[in-house]
Amino acid sequence: MATQPLNLEPVGLDAFVQPAPRIVDQIPPIPPRARMHGPITARLLYRFYAFLALWFAAGVAPAVLGMGPQWIAFGFGMIFPGAGFLYSGGIAGVALAAVSVAAFAVIMFIWWARGVIVGPPAVLLGTSLASAAWIEGSSGVAWMTWGIPVAVASVHGYLALGRRREFAAAQARAVDLNPVITKVEPLLRDYPVVAADEMPTAQIAEFRRMLDLALQPVDSWNGFSTEDTWQDGALRYQICTMSWNLSMGQYTQLPAFHGYLNTAQENLIRKHIDRKTWNYWYWESLWGNLKPDKNPVHIDNIMLTGFLGVSLGMFETSSGTSPFAAPGSLTFRWDDKTAFPYSHSTMLEEVVKNYKRYEMGWFPCEPRWTYSMCNLVGRTALELHDGRHGTHYADAISDRFEQTMEEEMMLADGRIKVCTSAPFGFTVPSLSGLFGEAWGIRFLTPHAPAQAERLWQILKQQWITRKDDGGLDFKLLPLGWDTRKPADFSKWPELNPLILVLWSALEMGDGEIIAATRTEIGRRYDPGLADAMTWSRRNTVRDMVNKGLPEAWAKGPILAEATYPDVIVTRAVTDGEALDLVLHPGGQAGAFDLGFARLKPGRSYRIVQTGQTLEAMLDGRATASVAVQGRTEIKLVPA
Repeated sequence: MATQPLNLEPVGLDAFVQPAPRIVDQIPPIPPRARMHGPITARLLYRFYAFLALWFAAGVAPAVLGMGPQWIAFGFGMIFPGAGFLYSGGIAGVALAAVSVAAFAVIMFIWWARGVIVGPPAVLLGTSLASAAWIEGSSGVAWMTWGIPVAVASVHGYLALGRRREFAAAQARAVDLNPVITKVEPLLRDYPVVAADEMPTAQIAEFRRMLDLALQPVDSWNGFSTEDTWQDGALRYQICTMSWNLSMGQYTQLPAFHGYLNTAQENLIRKHIDRKTWNYWYWESLWGNLKPDKNPVHIDNIMLTGFLGVSLGMFETSSGTSPFAAPGSLTFRWDDKTAFPYSHSTMLEEVVKNYKRYEMGWFPCEPRWTYSMCNLVGRTALELHDGRHGTHYADAISDRFEQTMEEEMMLADGRIKVCTSAPFGFTVPSLSGLFGEAWGIRFLTPHAPAQAERLWQILKQQWITRKDDGGLDFKLLPLGWDTRKPADFSKWPELNPLILVLWSALEMGDGEIIAATRTEIGRRYDPGLADAMTWSRRNTVRDMVNKGLPEAWAKGPILAEATYPDVIVTRAVTDGEALDLVLHPGGQAGAFDLGFARLKPGRSYRIVQTGQTLEAMLDGRATASVAVQGRTEIKLVPA
């Protein structure tokens, strides 16, 4: 089916065709970095390196002291996976060493993915004990007693020199980038909040898919994927992606529609607090924090509380309602005897406490792994609540947060570390690519627009450019998030980073990259896919945080009731007096009841297209039966 192209900026609105004031006067330069690490990170790393040195000394001690072959094999196995088998010699020893290395690589991935901090030492211990048992009765290879320690020390030295070289290269890139990015005209503009055009065909299809999932009973999970419990295919991410898209769609295209759209968003939040969504935390806390913990809120786990906080804040902002403000309205129930009651505000108070618990002022997702995008999301959750309720949650953590961003998380070339080890300080380099770094752009614009401008221009200089044929040329890391198969699009390995580029470009208002990314997605996958993934516009997250609903949207008439799936609402906007709707039949055309609210009590209203008149009751409500045949425009005006 041909798709209707999505006009990314509203038409016929002077506010969008006339110049608007810049939000950022000039893109700031990348600050010079004389040292590879910030003070906190450096201290963590020095402690980690000292521990490794002691571990190495203990591992080579049996060889230095002339102890027996079993002790030597055990010690070597503890300083490098499989080294004890190499010491035993022979083809079998080499094969077992290779198996040990493979096992260690797998557990290192599991440690990152699930926070199993006991995994790597457990594998080293297990393979070392196995090598000691294997060599029993043999003497081992004599030259390995010095060859293995020298090789291990050389590997560490080579990696250290590589880090130094990369740091020097990043410093040089910053010197080259600064004259370029500081001369680029900033993109962010302070436009008024106005409604975007109606949904195109592909977006309507995605809207219906999300509504079908969200409007089923809260304890029903038909259509949700349960194959991934731990990473970005997990239920919590499926839920929050739909929550955010529906809220942004309501804010940009449907600000005057509540009804089943509000119900869908409330249901998704209730699914988010269902134990099926957060049951993972008990296990991650057990093997990552080394303590059983059924409460998923009070210690770490920003991947739950921060993301849920944004869902709550965006829903409050787009709908003007606060259904989760009451005590106990967010209750995380483990079983009939154990539950953890919170409200929107008290859950965010726990988020603030978690930020303050760490010297960095940032806190982990998986146990002991700190992600920049998750912490930016968590801060945005606080800012959304502050904007709607006048609290000061973000103020309580902002100074340390910003200091950590610049001193600890920013690389020498201005890019951002995506994932770091909270206890040890090292970075996982395979995550700091296009996907991981573009993730944070939208959540920088509300509080740090200058940082967003700078990071976006750095990404454009290093990772993404418009091709001559109108598509997008983009660079991905060979390993890591950029090129792995995403959970929901296993046949489309480049889709996740492209979607993140699209969302970032939309927030920044970068028309050239928006067009190029849409073209590239259409060529690679489906011509309508970019429409289906477009739920925001310029400044959407920034405006939701800092501006909220315009007064006309907050107080004007709304479509309060429509029957799903009989009536699909694809645009609903009020100017404070009149109401403009675009409707489509979800199945057969017919006459359907529509419920209106926030009308002036006792006032008469008229539907322009049909001439029908209706009178608002004392509660400001009224009902009318309207024929919906194909695309149907409805305009309700005071009579």
